[in-house]
Amino acid sequence: MLKPRPFLLLTLLASSTALSGGARADMVAGTAFPEIGGWGQAWGDDIPTAPPPPQQRQQQQQPPGYRPPPAAAGLPTHALPAGAARAAAAPSGAPLFHESYPEVGGWGQAWGDDRLSPAAPPPSSSFASATTTAPGPATDVVPARRAAPPPPAIRRAASPAADDIDRDGDAVGLKRPPRIIPRGTQAGLKSKDTGDTPVHMLADQLVYDREYGIVTATGRVEMQQAGRTITADTVTYNLKQDVMGASGNVILTEPTGEVTHAEYFELTGDFKNGVARDIRLILADNSRLAAQAGQRVGGDRTDFDRVVYTACEPCKDKPDATPIWQAKAARVTHNQAEAQVEYRDAWIELAGIPVLYTPYLSHPDPSVKRKTGFLAPSVGFHSKLGPSLSTPYFFALADNQDVTLIPRFMAPQTKLPKDGSVSELNDNAMKHLHLTGEHRWLGKRGEMKTRASITTDRITGDVRGHVESNALFELNRTWRAGWQVQHQSDQTYRSLYKVRTDTERPWLVTRPYVEGFGRRNYALAESILFQGNTVVQDGSKSPVVLPHVMMQNISEPGWAGSYWSFDSDVLAYTRDRGTDARRLSHRTAWNLPLTTPDGQVLLVSASLRGDAYQANGLATTSDGKSSVGRVIPEASINWRYPFSRPGTSVSQVIEPVATVAISPIGGNSARFPNEDSLGFELDETNVLRTSRVVGLDRVEGGLRGGYGLRYTAYPATGGMIGIQAAQGWRQHVDSTFGQGSGFTGSTSDYLGRLDIRPTGYLTITDRIRLDKSSLQVRRNEAGLTAGPQAFNVSATYGFLSSTTNTGVSLYPRRQYAVYGLNSALTQYWRSSFSLSQDLEETGGVLNWTASTVYSDECLAVIGSMNRYYSTAPGLLSGYSVMLTIVLKSLGEAPVGLF
Repeated sequence: MLKPRPFLLLTLLASSTALSGGARADMVAGTAFPEIGGWGQAWGDDIPTAPPPPQQRQQQQQPPGYRPPPAAAGLPTHALPAGAARAAAAPSGAPLFHESYPEVGGWGQAWGDDRLSPAAPPPSSSFASATTTAPGPATDVVPARRAAPPPPAIRRAASPAADDIDRDGDAVGLKRPPRIIPRGTQAGLKSKDTGDTPVHMLADQLVYDREYGIVTATGRVEMQQAGRTITADTVTYNLKQDVMGASGNVILTEPTGEVTHAEYFELTGDFKNGVARDIRLILADNSRLAAQAGQRVGGDRTDFDRVVYTACEPCKDKPDATPIWQAKAARVTHNQAEAQVEYRDAWIELAGIPVLYTPYLSHPDPSVKRKTGFLAPSVGFHSKLGPSLSTPYFFALADNQDVTLIPRFMAPQTKLPKDGSVSELNDNAMKHLHLTGEHRWLGKRGEMKTRASITTDRITGDVRGHVESNALFELNRTWRAGWQVQHQSDQTYRSLYKVRTDTERPWLVTRPYVEGFGRRNYALAESILFQGNTVVQDGSKSPVVLPHVMMQNISEPGWAGSYWSFDSDVLAYTRDRGTDARRLSHRTAWNLPLTTPDGQVLLVSASLRGDAYQANGLATTSDGKSSVGRVIPEASINWRYPFSRPGTSVSQVIEPVATVAISPIGGNSARFPNEDSLGFELDETNVLRTSRVVGLDRVEGGLRGGYGLRYTAYPATGGMIGIQAAQGWRQHVDSTFGQGSGFTGSTSDYLGRLDIRPTGYLTITDRIRLDKSSLQVRRNEAGLTAGPQAFNVSATYGFLSSTTNTGVSLYPRRQYAVYGLNSALTQYWRSSFSLSQDLEETGGVLNWTASTVYSDECLAVIGSMNRYYSTAPGLLSGYSVMLTIVLKSLGEAPVGLF
């Protein structure tokens, strides 16, 4: 019976090539690179020649420097079949080595231009099949010393004709080879007797030589074990020497998807030594590798010679063309014991031109997901900070935790102190070091990420830095907790040192929280600390919210589908200078949704709300203190009546909408503090609400409402056209809405919205607010996009009049425009350009950005340039240039100029 162990050793050698590239065997003499043939030879490009006569095989010499594995020395050469002998002795007419690298121009051949004579299986009844689990007497195989192959006529009758093979290529030029490459199967079943995984083998002919203890399988040999499949023309196994060899179109398929091709494999039974020749690989990510030879030494190291690797697919029109990029190495060593891959004399070529050389390079093998060590460095330039070099270092603390340190060394412009003071030298050195650190943690029920940086100002010597942290923990199926922490030392720090945060806003937020989710309820408890431009200048005005608790609940549906809703809110905030207050608010509402037989949709609501406040430091009271409360009953009706008209060319929907609400007038006394109801601007999204104020500190009272009309058309060709118009009204004027808000009188300004999105290359949107008296534009946000993906233009225009609320200016008048060009002329090239402009009298160009991207299946080149302007103190206007080259499966090389 056949041993499963040598087959496993064969698969281990082959799989090691999938991890690290190619292999090295001591079969190479000198420094010449061998011609390992076109990449298509991995699929059978080469038309095999007939084996030389026995006399010629005896005269052939091995290449200089070749040392066969020790354990294989006892293998009788006369017992090897023709395929194995042909692999063991290189014919003089087919030399292994030439004075060049492998010709990578034949990548298309890797998909088959094969003209192999197909293997000729005998009829199915002549197939020999063996399933073995452990070494032992070969009682399950043919007990004959010699067995003649089936007659040629039988082989021809049982094999498909070569002319019947489908030679049509696929999208990447793949042509189906004559040999069917089997896929790796799932893990094999284990033997009940020994516990070993059995080997399932099919062959045209299986011969057992009792005298020499050699089992030989010839023809269409296929072996499966533990999810791996190997096919070859000939497989021999020496039971006495415990050596197995496979030769002739050896194909190994891994369960993970890697496919390994080789002309010859030979492995020793001690699992420590083996050789392979003419290795070709297709990895699971569809990248390709070729190596001249490979040698396994000591059982934990594999050496590869003359390795060529690329992740680029062959060109369909020119399969022999040189790939966009490829990596070549004179020697690659895969140390399995240390899980390390080392390269010596490696080159990176772009379009066949060497562009980068390194005498030595090492990295962990793919079996190692994370390992401590240096990451790829980056180089940049800043007009104020000068040139810099970043050298990241990665610490793998645990399987679920790591730390990355990124020291950024800026130009050493510091002069040595005259007095030789070490402290002064250290202070100056810190001015040219910007240190960034990142910590990540991932657990079964949570995750956490923290990033921080620190440096010393070059002029003042003050410490500058930032910290940002986010975390989320699942406590149980209902509750979860987390935090968001953001802080920086000064207003311009992030912009000057190009520090990115998760949310690029002008203010920063620190917020720990706990929240719970139920089927019909929600609860939140949080604390909030804000940091903005004004707060940075005067930190004593920064409010600290501690706590803010919110609870919401919706009851089960009751009579006629009605339901109850309960909303509670508890808030307390304090600050060193200014108002600090405590607030308790609760609202109970009864809601009844209705749909009339003629299609009218209504929502009737009745609610009761109560608020209680206690405040200190109020500017609107004489003593600065206040303890006050209010009760607000409210009733409201929301109504809409949609009409639809289907049509063969266009379907239309017209929907009038209206809202009516009533509650007591007042409730906004000066004794009530106002923190969350400052900002308000009327638009089409809030004009139809029963309460148009934001937050809870201010309320809208009296009889009020809104009305509007919505029209939507859906052409049969696709797309949509939408028009919306609305206006709000109220019986009593309310000073809650400030000047410029659009609702200072009994009726509001006119609100409108237009959306045109036909199928094709045109999109138009416009949101507008017109003065109710003069019809002047008070607010307008319009956008236009036109053109196909190959070339399209876009423009955005914005105009906002100045707005105040309760005497506080929210923002001045603003008018701006943004222009853009986008082009995707080919499948791989994309370009874009955008320009932002301030249209006010004192304005101008705010910034512009241009970028070009080339991206295919194995290479990406990204170039961008940005011109920015700044009026912030300590931050100069200037340019930002970035170039990034990404090689699939190898990494990226960013180069930045700031």
